[in-house]
Amino acid sequence: MMGLTPFKEKLTNFYRYPSVCGFQDAIKDTDTFISPLNDSNKPQRDTMIYIHIPFCRSMCIYCPFYKVHVQSMSYDAKKRFVDCLIFELEKYSKETFFKNVPIVNVNIGGGTPMVLETEFYDQILSAIYRNFNMEKCEVISIEGDPIALQDEDKLKALKSMGMTRTSFGIQTFNEVLRKKLGVDSTVLDIYKAVKTLEKCGITEWGCDMLYNCPEQNVNEIKYNVDRICDIEPTVVDVYDLNISPNTKLQKLLDTDYFKSKPSNKNEIEMFSAIMETFAKNDFNQIRSVNFEPKGYKHSKKGILYAFSANVLAIGPSARTFLYDARMNYRNHCSIEKYMRSLNENVYPIEAGNYLTNDIIEERDMILFPYYMKADKSKLNCERFRSTINDLINGGYIIETDSYLQLTDLGKLWAGNVQYSFFSEYEKEKMAKSMFLC
Repeated sequence: MMGLTPFKEKLTNFYRYPSVCGFQDAIKDTDTFISPLNDSNKPQRDTMIYIHIPFCRSMCIYCPFYKVHVQSMSYDAKKRFVDCLIFELEKYSKETFFKNVPIVNVNIGGGTPMVLETEFYDQILSAIYRNFNMEKCEVISIEGDPIALQDEDKLKALKSMGMTRTSFGIQTFNEVLRKKLGVDSTVLDIYKAVKTLEKCGITEWGCDMLYNCPEQNVNEIKYNVDRICDIEPTVVDVYDLNISPNTKLQKLLDTDYFKSKPSNKNEIEMFSAIMETFAKNDFNQIRSVNFEPKGYKHSKKGILYAFSANVLAIGPSARTFLYDARMNYRNHCSIEKYMRSLNENVYPIEAGNYLTNDIIEERDMILFPYYMKADKSKLNCERFRSTINDLINGGYIIETDSYLQLTDLGKLWAGNVQYSFFSEYEKEKMAKSMFLC
């Protein structure tokens, strides 16, 4: 951080640290790389499973995540894919690190995983229960979309298999903008989905909202927040529109397709309006990007705590982070490469790195602004003393004898506060590296 210079260019929030670069961190010998999982060390932190199912019914032009159009996959192709998911789960379950370790949370994301046929979920969830210790699992979450969540029979079946929550993207209530962004569901579909969730007795569900999109203004953002609060989700994730390289959105922004474009000024004004409007609707800001109704209490083993847990990630492009094995890695960002590796009885790992104490200390400091408050006994504050003092003097954080906490100003600039704790190596790596996913 540069002394007391106020932040001017708002940065997005960071959830992944350290980075994994497909070139610098390429893994050639997966057996050697994965060998720490055979050590006798057992996880001390909670352990969760994430499964990436990359199928989508529509290809939103802003989405940077690895995905495949579901209509391009035959039933048999999906079956072979699911067989590979299950085989990957079985391989990991045999590693010493995971044997008999309680899994506290299972999150199935994508893509839009709920477009996958119901019988495949019976196979996937059965494989998890068969191979892992699920006695303490409190949450099984499966992501949907406003169209998939209107399927009452599927929701009831998934609930009977153990699903406890779901989530879906609302993004905006502006019908014209939805179409321009490539979102195929309508505003009416949103309301139908919510009604179906209520009918099926699924009481815990979250939704996503985008801001700083092309053609948006502050009044529209306030309207979107009000409408979301009306339908009473248990959590709302609010994301700034990231213009990711090689997306269709990036190319269209260089044309006259949109009448107005995202800007730093809009981003600052819109997020200020978001915090203010949620507060007026009696929603608390519980993370830098998450809001929940006042009085609602999420499971402490839920998704909101995943960044501080061991996460075993299954599926193409899935990102594993294991604090207690000191490992950080990503699977192949291609269904074909992913399945080929598993068919050869090889872990489908593309790139990764090992974690030092310094890196873990940096990660814990970087996650503090996301959580908005952190116990100082779990942080190496003296190592970062100069940066902490600068942030205090800038009005972004406060410090007591026991904790660090974002101020209201700090909540607006949470991504910048996070970036202040990045190592110079990681800053340079992010600036120079080309990421495959």
